Amino acid sequence: MPDTLCVSYLHRLARALMPRERLAACGVALRYGASFVVVRRLPDGRAAYSGLYRCGDFWRCPSCRVTLGIRRARQIETALRAHVDAGGSALLATYTVPHTRDEALPVVLGRLSDTWRRYARNAWRDVVGAYYIGNVRALEVVHGVNGWHPHYHALVFVSPGLPYLTPVAVALSERWSQVAGAEWRADVRRVAHDGVAAVARYLTTDGVAGASYEVASPAAKVSAGRSYPELLYDYARHRSSADAALVYEYAASLHGVHHLTVSPRLRKQYDFTDPASGWSEIADEDVLALLNSAEWLSILNSGEDRNLLDDFAQLR
Repeated sequence: MPDTLCVSYLHRLARALMPRERLAACGVALRYGASFVVVRRLPDGRAAYSGLYRCGDFWRCPSCRVTLGIRRARQIETALRAHVDAGGSALLATYTVPHTRDEALPVVLGRLSDTWRRYARNAWRDVVGAYYIGNVRALEVVHGVNGWHPHYHALVFVSPGLPYLTPVAVALSERWSQVAGAEWRADVRRVAHDGVAAVARYLTTDGVAGASYEVASPAAKVSAGRSYPELLYDYARHRSSADAALVYEYAASLHGVHHLTVSPRLRKQYDFTDPASGWSEIADEDVLALLNSAEWLSILNSGEDRNLLDDFAQLR
């Protein structure tokens, strides 16, 4: 997938494939009660539209996927940095389960979820003990040569005072093998103090290129298959019915599934508010222009919505 691929292009592809879903109106229709579309300046100097309906569908909407991923990454980074600065430590783990090429996504998702429940029931208490604070767990789903590959990335918060983390990481990995199967070990490693921001992005973002989707990792992240944006892009290139079927299976299987799960204790201790809240909050000095519904419709029909943002971004 080219580095210059625009999220708005992926969103148009998703609208074409799923015209009756909420994402079809996302970023196009005015939000309920709004009279204008607001052109606003973002902190990094770019321009963006506000006052539009946002579906908040992380799994199916490429635009909301970016926005929610960035906001969740910031929440995790803030919490993890405060935890590390207070003397705590953290482990980053990746958990996978057996799967075959012909298995449907719901089947593999169910296996992963069931294995996690059996694993988490006693693993934290038995291995980490009183030093365990909580975890942030993110679900990632890709499709590769061996079929659907859903897996969890978990960030485990450990309180100060635990002298050695390596034996803990090994024990957590071995415990997963006991539950998932002898051949399926979890990849568990300690989070370096200078890797906080990279880990936060690793948990919440995937392969869409651009500044807003920069992916970094302590160990360079190599995907085990194609992510949802890559499936959309490949469909656009080849118009393959097989790729379209994968997109539909992905969208149907992940409807209502949580992308990010935060332990209750961590949620109380740190600010993990809904990242979709506050989208309508705009300071007066950030407003560049107001467009009424007729003007906005004209811009959409002419296909100039992206060019207009670029023009406003150049204003100083």
